[in-house]
Amino acid sequence: MRVALIASHRKAGAYEQTFGISMPPLSAAYLASVAKERGYDAKFFDAFALNANEEKLAELISAYDPDIAAFLINASTYANPSIKIAKKLKEAGNVKYVVAGGHHATFTYSLLLKNGFDVIFLREGEVTFSNFLNEIKQGENFENINSIAYIKDGREIKVNPKVNYVMNLDELPFPLFEIYDKEKYDMGVLDPGSKVITLETSRGCPFNCEYCSVTKMWGGTWRFKSVDRVIKELERVKELGYKWVFFIDDNFIIPIKKIIDERLILLDKIAKSSLKKLKLIVQLRADFVAKNQWIVNKLYEGGIRLTFLGIESGDPETLKNMRKNLVPNDSALAVSLLSKAGIIVHAGFILGAPYETEKAMNRTISFAKSLIDYGLDSAQFSIYTPLPGTDAFHRALKEKALLTLDWDLYDTLHPVERTKISPIKLFLKDRLAYYSFFLTKGIKGIRKGTLLSAPKREKDVYLTNGTRFIIRRIPRYFAGICKLPFTAIALWFKLRKKPEEEDLVELEKIMEMSEQSLKEIKILEQKAIQKN
Repeated sequence: MRVALIASHRKAGAYEQTFGISMPPLSAAYLASVAKERGYDAKFFDAFALNANEEKLAELISAYDPDIAAFLINASTYANPSIKIAKKLKEAGNVKYVVAGGHHATFTYSLLLKNGFDVIFLREGEVTFSNFLNEIKQGENFENINSIAYIKDGREIKVNPKVNYVMNLDELPFPLFEIYDKEKYDMGVLDPGSKVITLETSRGCPFNCEYCSVTKMWGGTWRFKSVDRVIKELERVKELGYKWVFFIDDNFIIPIKKIIDERLILLDKIAKSSLKKLKLIVQLRADFVAKNQWIVNKLYEGGIRLTFLGIESGDPETLKNMRKNLVPNDSALAVSLLSKAGIIVHAGFILGAPYETEKAMNRTISFAKSLIDYGLDSAQFSIYTPLPGTDAFHRALKEKALLTLDWDLYDTLHPVERTKISPIKLFLKDRLAYYSFFLTKGIKGIRKGTLLSAPKREKDVYLTNGTRFIIRRIPRYFAGICKLPFTAIALWFKLRKKPEEEDLVELEKIMEMSEQSLKEIKILEQKAIQKN
């Protein structure tokens, strides 16, 4: 039997747009490994890597003749193309089950089931997917499979909410990295021709930012792989010819002594082995770096060459409302420390939270530009987006503040919720913030004579590549600015179509059930803590 693993979204995401980096979804390698263990053949279809539209991707999948079409719907923007492709596959009649999992699928399962999907895997998927594949061979009784929503008797939606969490991540199957076409995943502007892959060392997050679904999806306990397991995975991807590795952990390090010690052991092992040739990318909290300055050199020695900091805002009140618990001074210090250590620093900022004033947004844009003097290399400006599963989404549902349920617009580049300024003004402000930041950085580089100066450090080589890439794209940026008014008008027409009340009610039910599941998750986490 065959399983097609499908990433349906063709458009570039934030990393592709900002850095020109294309990365494979780690979930495909995990699920392919699960399928192989259960005796299935598996093949991965990535619309972005294949540059295939929905019709072409459906043709490629049909040619593979799978029994199961499994869609990876982590981001909301994957929902609409997944639904369209799923319908095409069902119409062709050669797929027995159309299933899905991921962040968005977990928190919108009833909408997907009503649009042709047979089974949705809720939250963590490896164990659930394994049980599903086994059940298909045994007799197709889904009632005893935990963590799924499915269609029973062709009409009724059933939910088995009990969570299948793997508390010891070493028990996860070893990812089948061979599922990827390595040549499709490139570091682009920073290191052309070098291949990049995704790994994880942990799941969960002890923090509780109100716009983030990580805690709702993975739990509040930080679960991690052993150092030996991470080393084995790094050795494997190095053997396969990858040079860059993005650890997709939402926080590579958190302020718990046991975890810091584990990370230091991992970094030390990498530094003292042939793995030091790998270039690592991680996500860090700025306040952790600021309060643990000694660790910065350890990060560099352990191979980390690029960091993402979720700074989010330069306005203290906005940060407080976001439950981010950051202060701007810590962010500035973290940028400075990492940059001086030779690590590329990329920061994320969010504009347009419903409680944020225009003055606060302007403060964030100004703060981002000021960080250039501290060594900030790149920035992305996202529009505040209440994604399904987040507290922000739940609040927006209750307050009837959502402007649309067109998931194509839930890409953090378009406004989808009422805010203190008009959605069109917010859209234009966000776009212009991008241009303004990089224009400011370019002007400062010219004044200092560093814009295209001879590279002095390894970091400078990558940044010079990136600068040349941006310079080559200046005509495209200028064309984008000229098109902004027309793009804004098109957005205005899209936002005129209001969400269906029936869909809003369905999503409210899911959020309520999710709150119940969280209680079960906390019990599981407490048992795990007591066991350890």
